[in-house]
Amino acid sequence: MKEFDVIVLGGGTAGTMAAKTAAANGASTVMFNDGELGGLCILRGCMPTKTMLHAAHLNHHARHHATPGIGKTEPSIEFAQVMDNKDAKVKRFKDAKIAGIEKGGYQVIDARAHFTGADTVEAAGEAYRFTKGAVISTGSVVSSPPIPGLDQVPFLTSDEVMELREQPESIIVLGSGAIGLEFAQFYARMGTQVHLVSRRAVFTDAGPIIAQEMRQALDDEPNLHAHHPAVSLGARMSGEGIALDIEDAQGMRTITAEHLLVATGRRADVDGLGLEQAGVEMERGKIRCGANMQTSNPKIFVAGDASGFRLLLHVANWEGQVAGLGAAKVSGEHLVENRLNMSVVFTDPPLALLGMTESEAQSKGIEALIAQARFPETGRAITMDVEHGVWTLVCDQQGEILGTQILGPRADDLIHILSGIMYYRGKVQDLIDMPWYHPTLAEVLIGLARDLTAKLPG
Repeated sequence: MKEFDVIVLGGGTAGTMAAKTAAANGASTVMFNDGELGGLCILRGCMPTKTMLHAAHLNHHARHHATPGIGKTEPSIEFAQVMDNKDAKVKRFKDAKIAGIEKGGYQVIDARAHFTGADTVEAAGEAYRFTKGAVISTGSVVSSPPIPGLDQVPFLTSDEVMELREQPESIIVLGSGAIGLEFAQFYARMGTQVHLVSRRAVFTDAGPIIAQEMRQALDDEPNLHAHHPAVSLGARMSGEGIALDIEDAQGMRTITAEHLLVATGRRADVDGLGLEQAGVEMERGKIRCGANMQTSNPKIFVAGDASGFRLLLHVANWEGQVAGLGAAKVSGEHLVENRLNMSVVFTDPPLALLGMTESEAQSKGIEALIAQARFPETGRAITMDVEHGVWTLVCDQQGEILGTQILGPRADDLIHILSGIMYYRGKVQDLIDMPWYHPTLAEVLIGLARDLTAKLPG
């Protein structure tokens, strides 16, 4: 039996960070990964979708921009070239990732490992033991909802839709989370007729102000027809393609399209890992762990999508580092930061969330205050002919910033202003005291901070 200090199962973002961290701290480390290296974000997630969305946004704004004096055009679309460009960018990112892995100081074995005991695994017929710890970082797989008839129709997943080389005339996108919204807008802005279907209203978790603004932005999208919230759904084949029977507040109706994309989320890829043999417990479909990513087996840690919690790259990196330190038995307390809870949806306008909404704060017994500003009514956004967007800021009664929600231009970058301030427990008065360049989108924060300061007691 071969021995290593640390064994890592899975070679995506979290796995490579865990292996690199363990090796950097002197642990002999091996990482098992079956199939293509690079991780979901590079291969089929963050980077390819952003490349595709960039092309779609260029096409949309050429046709539908709101700036007087600049003519609108009808760009030609070569869909296959858009997808080829996506593939070229993926290769570039993948090559850079693999180059980093090769310099990571740990061994890589192309095989899927599974646990055979509390401190042993097996891969490709070979047995291995970890003397210090192990990290489960096997990523996630597409999750399909229990919709009647769905198993009888040829639907696409978010993985498979990446391989299309011919632009669909029509597509039904099932799911209004980040994946569903981004794909729905991509196809709609490329000229495909899109039906966006969801069992819930779009982004109610971001608060009613943001949800309402997002709905208005979607309603203004040419080629995109939103159907939500749906009470019940049923899928079947029809003479016109794939049919989806929908029941909602308006009654029953049927929509049909050439393709059906199921974008209802992902789940932890832990099937066949032998978790029971290792003494690793599951809870509600997730591996039970603490903020230090330690599982019910004190020698085994979990990181990334395999945890089943926040399936985001920056979270996977943080979890991977914490798990790698724990598995290598590096002294000290190593915890994942959960207070900021940042996420972004790269639609146009993008949506960025950080910390708590007003209702989330109140549910925790915090008497929260909120201020809001609509982008189309703020200086720099007016010069840019911005049509949609709203920025909300939440603080407690002492003025500490609890969260912010941004739906508007460059929200994916603007959110980092607040993440830095919140990380250091900043208050609204700090925003007022800081210098702000004019005119910028960021200076909207001055007005929000002043509004909150006026509401503070005393």
